[in-house]
Amino acid sequence: TEELKNMYGTFNNQKQTNDVIVARVSVLYDVLNDLALDGKLVPFSQGEVPLAYDHLSYARKGDLIIMDRAYTSFNLAYRMQQQGIDFLCRCKHTFSNQVKAFYESGKLQEIIEIKPKQNKSFKDLPYKPESTIQVRMLRIELSSGEIEILMTSLTDSKKYPHEEFADLYFKRWKVETFYNKFKNIIGVENFSGTSHQFIQQEFNCALYM
Repeated sequence: TEELKNMYGTFNNQKQTNDVIVARVSVLYDVLNDLALDGKLVPFSQGEVPLAYDHLSYARKGDLIIMDRAYTSFNLAYRMQQQGIDFLCRCKHTFSNQVKAFYESGKLQEIIEIKPKQNKSFKDLPYKPESTIQVRMLRIELSSGEIEILMTSLTDSKKYPHEEFADLYFKRWKVETFYNKFKNIIGVENFSGTSHQFIQQEFNCALYM
């Protein structure tokens, strides 16, 4: 419907003559208790990281949030640090010069300081260009031989030994199995109504189930 096109936006599908309406789903998922703590169905134009900001209101001090590399950013890390929320995320080798240097060093772990990207406006941001965050970088060698780089706020190497992080990060896989169940078993995409309100209601019912 035109209402849904205007609300969510469209994606040009080359196999069809009409544009397909698409939306973005973001969920904060408790991998230990198999619970969706918060979920949002929003216009596709909204990015993953800004949606993660909203999820933080459902996290508490001392929680650990595990994220894929799409979420690795100074902005999100800073916000979690301010709330006392710990994080563990996969990190691109090219995230920053310091991360690249760590990757090339061959070290198993190192504590570094990261800072925000300087090529943007800092207006309305909760930090300054010179702000920094201390993080711990970890090198994980997978069974395939691939090297995985992780970034975490858990800097105490005695309390959180390096050898625990491969299994810890793997717990994030339950997020992927949740989305598979959400789409293919519960069938969240099979809406029976066509209005925006009806779709939001059915989305939240599916999330609850």
